[in-house]
Amino acid sequence: MKKVVDKRYAKSKEYKNTLEAIENTAKCPFCKDNFKYHKKKILRKEKNWFITESSWPYKNSKFHFLVISEKHKENFEDLKASDFKIVSDLTNWAIKKYKIKGGALSLRFGDTNCTGASVCHLHFHLIVPKLDKSKKAKTVNFPIG
Repeated sequence: MKKVVDKRYAKSKEYKNTLEAIENTAKCPFCKDNFKYHKKKILRKEKNWFITESSWPYKNSKFHFLVISEKHKENFEDLKASDFKIVSDLTNWAIKKYKIKGGALSLRFGDTNCTGASVCHLHFHLIVPKLDKSKKAKTVNFPIG
């Protein structure tokens, strides 16, 4: 059975239970025909990509979006220049729409044993931290490995 998720990296019991259910189906949860575990609506689509809020945002994030390809891709070499253009367009849309002053765009790729990703299907994380009372960003832990 092909691995589609890695429940070892779940950040909560609820998320781990969801990943176990997905693992039992052996179907990628980010592919179009199985995109039913995600609890948030798709905010915007562009060609074969879309942006949505994370169903399980990281602690201390004000915003946590996922930018996901409708086509199943797992490795960095699966991405083309046109993909990066679309990801850039969707990210810029979110920055403008949500008046984001700063954040991070991150991507894990390849073997989850090396990355710490819970879903094998490539997806970018657009993460904006909450600010503390002194207007300093709170730490958002985005694990790699």
